[in-house]
Amino acid sequence: SLTGLLNHVNLKEALYNELLRAERTEAELCFAMIDIDHFKQVNDVHGHMTGDRVLKSLSRLLQDRLRRTDIIGRYGGEEFGVVLINTDAENTFTIMNNIRESFSQIRHISSEGDFYVTFSCGIACYPDINKASDLNAMADQALYKAKETGRNKIINASEL
Repeated sequence: SLTGLLNHVNLKEALYNELLRAERTEAELCFAMIDIDHFKQVNDVHGHMTGDRVLKSLSRLLQDRLRRTDIIGRYGGEEFGVVLINTDAENTFTIMNNIRESFSQIRHISSEGDFYVTFSCGIACYPDINKASDLNAMADQALYKAKETGRNKIINASEL
């Protein structure tokens, strides 16, 4: 309810259904997982209300920048998932990187001072990966690698 996006269960169900559609229509599809970098520190330093505003700002940015046909959900905590329909890995990378750069330039305001936040992202694509659970797992692994290797970046599962 905070972000107005799909919840974890509905997001996973939508990924499964869209993958079935992509198989039937021989279309491409990518799943991107996003995690806000150092979000615990945002909450600890600036408070949970400010953290909620950061979550809302990312959800609004995703809704503004992605197509209506793309599916956006809150995966949990500070994680989001995006199903990009009829989109290949190269275009998904470009789209998500533009959003990443825009998000990093949003100035957030709190009583503790202004600050900026970044996110890391992992991408996995069909038909390279052909099961919804594997798309989810590989996007998560790519996200973990992005965080492990410095944050504020995007890693495609094909690079793992």
